[in-house]
Amino acid sequence: MAGPSTIALLVPTRGRPKGFEKYCESFFSLAKLPDLCKVYTYVDDDDQQGLDYTCKLSKNYPIHRVSGPRIIMSDMVNKLWPTITEDILYFGADDLVMRTKNWDDIIREKFLSIPDKIALLYGKDGGESQHKPDFATHPIIHRKWAELFGYVTPPYFSCDYADTWLNDLAEGVNRKFQIPIFNEHMHFTLGKAPVDNTYARNRNKFMEENTPQIYYNTRAERESCIRQLKKYIESYE
Repeated sequence: MAGPSTIALLVPTRGRPKGFEKYCESFFSLAKLPDLCKVYTYVDDDDQQGLDYTCKLSKNYPIHRVSGPRIIMSDMVNKLWPTITEDILYFGADDLVMRTKNWDDIIREKFLSIPDKIALLYGKDGGESQHKPDFATHPIIHRKWAELFGYVTPPYFSCDYADTWLNDLAEGVNRKFQIPIFNEHMHFTLGKAPVDNTYARNRNKFMEENTPQIYYNTRAERESCIRQLKKYIESYE
């Protein structure tokens, strides 16, 4: 019989050493089985501060770091994907704080109830006044999902919409489930953080590249992905 599922925490970071440390501290201190969790982070190779503090924190937490040129936000997790061996992928951020004890066991329990493992799980993030209450800002998927496509998120979006993509796919196959965890998003739009250089650059790129239009233009690809998910679910049954 297989043991408890392992969990990969995907946390690209830039310019937020305190936020990244708080993320690690909160997630590992509240995990039931912290030894079965591991942080995977992408750090730009021109971010010396990020390279230094992720190296320092790796002495206290299991952190696997990939560094490289500054790339589009939604492609960072794809650079981590070839190194990930864990069963479950949890999209984090260096402005996220876990507030729920035994959060990892709650995730494992839900996936145990889904034989084919095709599902998107999510918890509350405290920003429900600014987005739909059933919108997953920090999705949780099984590696079976990523293996089906060969990537984690599509490499198109400099800011936002990677989570929207996963939400739309999960809704397309009716496999989206809220679970009782609270991963608090310490975002500037909620008055929980100042507008730093990372936020500002992402917002500027969002406007320059017209990210909503990019999302609209890729609708056919999402529809194809939904068909792939449906086919997998039906073949498993």
